[in-house]
Amino acid sequence: MKQLKTYLLIGLLSLTFTSTSILAQNIDANRLNRDIKIMENILGELFKTTVTSSGSNQTYVVSGFAAMNSGNIRGTYLPGFGVIFMVPNSSMRTAFFRSSSQNGNGQSVSFYYDSDAKEEDRSVDEASVTARITEFLKDYASTIGQLKDDEKVMVIYGSKDNLDVRFYTLTGDRKEEQEKLPVISVSAKVGDLKAYRSGSINESAFESKLAKATSEDKEYLDLKVMGNIFETALREQPEEAFRLSGQVNYLMLDNFGALFSFDVRYSDNRFGRDLWGSVARVRQSGAVTVVNGRTVNSDEDARKAEEEEMLKRINDAYANLVTNIKEYVVDYGRTLNSLNNDQYLLLTVNVNGRWDDVPNRFDIQVKKSVLQQLDRGSITRDQALKQVVVTEY
Repeated sequence: MKQLKTYLLIGLLSLTFTSTSILAQNIDANRLNRDIKIMENILGELFKTTVTSSGSNQTYVVSGFAAMNSGNIRGTYLPGFGVIFMVPNSSMRTAFFRSSSQNGNGQSVSFYYDSDAKEEDRSVDEASVTARITEFLKDYASTIGQLKDDEKVMVIYGSKDNLDVRFYTLTGDRKEEQEKLPVISVSAKVGDLKAYRSGSINESAFESKLAKATSEDKEYLDLKVMGNIFETALREQPEEAFRLSGQVNYLMLDNFGALFSFDVRYSDNRFGRDLWGSVARVRQSGAVTVVNGRTVNSDEDARKAEEEEMLKRINDAYANLVTNIKEYVVDYGRTLNSLNNDQYLLLTVNVNGRWDDVPNRFDIQVKKSVLQQLDRGSITRDQALKQVVVTEY
C-alpha cells in the first residue's frame, strides 16, 4: 500500500490517494485527487451556512449543529462516469426551535448561506441549491483535468439517512416537523463544460444541457435490505477487525444508481478496547522484555516492537475489510432490482482513526451490468470481483 503523501493546496491540505484502477488508465492519480480536493474546498465555500433566530422569545436549541465545510464534502472519481461530489445538508443533525405561542409562530430558526448577498437571497431552498450547483459547474468544474468529454461532473446535495437536517417546532407538548429539502442532483458532461468555457455555447444553451433530478423520500426495500446486510456483516467480525461504527446510510438517484455510506473503526473484541490496548502482550523476564514472542532489550525497543505489531495487525485488518466488502458487493449486490444495468453501485467507507499506511476513506464501485452477468452465469465470481473498482483516499 502506498505511503500517505502531503500536498500544499490553497493553504495546507492533507490528502492521501491510491488507485490502481486509475493508474491503469494512464491517469495521474495525484493530479486528479488534487483537483478533486480543490473542488471540495470550493463547494465548501459555496455551501457554507450560518444559523439565525428571530422572534420575541430568544430561546432555541440547535442540536449537534455543524456548519458546512470542505471536510464534509466528498468527491469520487468513477472510471467511465466521471466525478461525483456529495454535499451534505446545511446541518448534519436535527434542529429544534421553541415557541411559547400555541400556533408556533412566535419563534423561528433559519439557515442562510454565508455570502455578501441580501438575506432574502441567501435562504437554503431547492432553487438556491440548484443555482449554486449550476454556478459551480459553470465557473469551476471544467478545471478538473484528465476527464473525457463524454464523462460527467455531478453534484449531489443531501442524502437519505437519519442525519438529514429536520426542523421541529416545539409548542407545548407538540412537535411539528417542518418541510425539508429533497436530495438534489445536477450534472454536466465534460464536453459541455469545455464548450461553455470556450464560448462555443452561451449560458442559456449550457443550462439547457444540465441533467437535474430530485429524490424524495421514496422507500427502496432492496436498498434497505442491502444496508441491513452490510450492517450485519460488518458487526459480526472476528476478534481483530474493522467494525461498523454507527449506521449504514443509503440513497437512490435515478440518473446515477445506489449510494451507500458508513463508518468503520478498528477494535479487538478479546480486550474490549480499541487500538493500543489490543496489541501489547508484554511480559518481563529478568532484564529481558518479550513482546508478542519477540525479545527486546530496552523500553524504547519494546515500544517500537509494540507499534510495529499494532500497525501490522491494523493493516491486515484493513486488507480483510476491503476484500470482505468487495465480496459482499458481488454476492449480494445483484439483488438490487431498483438498479438498471447502466447504473452504478457505489460504497463510500470512512475509516475512523489515522494510520500511516491506512487510507482515511475508500470507495468501492461496480456497474449493475457486471452483477447481472454474474447472476446469469455469463462470468464467474472471480471475474466479477476483478471488475469491482477500489479507490483509496
